Amino acid sequence: MAQDETSRALVDRLEARLPSALRSRLRNEPHPGRRLSFIEEALCPPEPQLLDTSVLQNLDWVDRKLEGAEQGVDWDDKAVAELEGRFGKDLAADLIDLGTLYKQFEHYGSYPWLICNAAVDEASVLQSEKGQRLRQLLSFLSGHQEEWHCDSFPGIAKGLLLSRRGARVSPLILRALGVTKVEEICDERGPLSFLQDVGDRAVVTEALVANVPVILTTDRRTFWRHRDKVRGLGVEILRPSELLDRYLPYWDAMEYEFARRRAEASR
Repeated sequence: MAQDETSRALVDRLEARLPSALRSRLRNEPHPGRRLSFIEEALCPPEPQLLDTSVLQNLDWVDRKLEGAEQGVDWDDKAVAELEGRFGKDLAADLIDLGTLYKQFEHYGSYPWLICNAAVDEASVLQSEKGQRLRQLLSFLSGHQEEWHCDSFPGIAKGLLLSRRGARVSPLILRALGVTKVEEICDERGPLSFLQDVGDRAVVTEALVANVPVILTTDRRTFWRHRDKVRGLGVEILRPSELLDRYLPYWDAMEYEFARRRAEASR
């Protein structure tokens, strides 16, 4: 009896954190599968996300930080202040939130992250130890990417992202961008001419042709400044802190759903 009351109290506490409209809808739906569909529809952030080189380099830093802390990293006020002193307030926040995303995805057993040839090519020119670590991270992520089932993210042409062979891109995408060939998208006179860096143009091009909805970045000097223009082409540019803000209510709702299932199973 005491365990049932504890389980019910947990469900009630988690339910109170849900958006009111979704809370009412879930409360009145007895079928677990339909409840899960409601949560996905209402709260799931746009997935998957394509990682640019800046966030990959930061992810390498996060991975090394976590490797050295078996009990996890305690970001107390002192640690945050030290991080802000080293990297600045904005990047420090992104690093901490990128670590939270990384650990939470690991907890759920999958990473909704993609890499592309543009990032691989940029990593290949780095000859230092940093470049070696980055290539190892890319290999790890590409392994997860290759294991995805075609139904994981319907509509995403993931085969285009790491292919070294010429691939057919939808002529509708090319026509919408006002070009006739993929190479013209990335050209300095093409539809991405507002991005001065050819690497940035290459990443956006890969997102566009593969129908990836989001590019994750920590680069505020180029990608971030032009996020509105890129959004107008159909791709959203997000920082880790923004992405985490979108995932938190979704994870709360998922936690509620599974707590409710456990409570109902124990009756």
